Amino acid sequence: MLALVLSLLQPTPAVQAETQLQTSQAQAVLAAMTPEERVGQLFLVTFQGTDAHDQAGSYALIANRHVGEVVLLAVNDNFLPEPDTISSAHQLVNGLQTIESTATTESELDTQSVDNVYVPLFVGISQEGDGTPYDQILSGLTPLPNPMAIGATWKTDLAQQVGGVLGNELSALGFNLYLGPSLDVMEAPNPSAQIDLGPRVFGGDPFWVGEMGRAYISGLHTGSNGRMVVVAKHFPGRGDSDRSPEEEVATVRKSLEQLTQVELPPFFSLTNSTEATELVDGLLVSHIRYLIQGNIRATTRPVSLDESALSAVISLPEFSTWRGNGGLIVSDALGSQAVRDFYAQTGENFSPRLVARDAFLAGNDLLYLGNITSAESPGENTYTATLAILDFFAQQYRTDRDFAQRVDEAVTRILAQKFRMYGEFTLAKVLAPESGLANIGSSQEIVFEVARNAAT
Repeated sequence: MLALVLSLLQPTPAVQAETQLQTSQAQAVLAAMTPEERVGQLFLVTFQGTDAHDQAGSYALIANRHVGEVVLLAVNDNFLPEPDTISSAHQLVNGLQTIESTATTESELDTQSVDNVYVPLFVGISQEGDGTPYDQILSGLTPLPNPMAIGATWKTDLAQQVGGVLGNELSALGFNLYLGPSLDVMEAPNPSAQIDLGPRVFGGDPFWVGEMGRAYISGLHTGSNGRMVVVAKHFPGRGDSDRSPEEEVATVRKSLEQLTQVELPPFFSLTNSTEATELVDGLLVSHIRYLIQGNIRATTRPVSLDESALSAVISLPEFSTWRGNGGLIVSDALGSQAVRDFYAQTGENFSPRLVARDAFLAGNDLLYLGNITSAESPGENTYTATLAILDFFAQQYRTDRDFAQRVDEAVTRILAQKFRMYGEFTLAKVLAPESGLANIGSSQEIVFEVARNAAT
């Protein structure tokens, strides 16, 4: 019966042909890239402020080191207050994309080489709804409801409409990477506890969390006209964690078999849909320990840093086709307090380059550095820590054949996702036109509709 079900979920010949085309395009670009350019594609980085041309921040990392991904955060002052929030965010995102294009063109002129290829950035954001603290942009966009309100409607069409509004508005600003939605299952709500996910989840039933998640992601994809890579979180599920994973390495005392009953079904739903728009593009791996790792101790690694544990989950048959078709595995923020404390508990110094290496070798394709700094060098900031990581990975690429092969495999998946969005890499296709800003913030009717249907 399982074999029959999985056979029915195989992609159609048209989807397979499209995937093969994107992979071949990605491999052609990969062949023209230097080791530094290849490893640069692996990293989601952050920076301070709204100046895209900061010489000790975003500009240097993109223009000189060809970092492939940027995440914008309110805590890093990446957004101006109203009334300039929307216009400045649009200018910042387009400015970041232009930096890479200009740097590639100048490199071609300097070297008289035609091998340099412009690769668009992933510019990411997490915008969960309901304002602070889980929205990054607090003014200008349509103020959308949180997942709990959407789930309380029991109507997938409303989930799709909310996702459509968000996908349309973020895409109009130039964002092409969405860190969300949460597919966690709130099995045992505890509103008095700090660990309670509360309004951040669609509900407490695995089936309905999956249904709402599929509809929401379909809305994100259609609302952005396919120009959005969606990374669902917090894989493989944190609904039963014993503490907040942002502050400490949390524990979910469930075996792999138990996870397949509650935590994993929503993720199965979004990696096995027969509708292309409902398929999630990536999974963000949380820093949590699970019983799949045996006897849990203080030295047990989070699944995000444990190759055998992460591999055990990703190797499940429900993920095999999705992974084979280029599904991305993305680490949660490696600069978080939880990861720093874990390395301190195990008697190791928190070395950004070694932490990034551990996460990469565990199986993550994209490494979200967050505001990472080093405990070894107290004066070091996120920018210098990121440079050290990039140098280390480039050196490893040149000296370790197995490491280089893993880099190439991960970069091929990343490039293929970018080709899925754009078809070809030209700045004109990537930049968000200013005309798209006119309708941002004008979809309040869907908010009222969710409110009416969610009242209990």
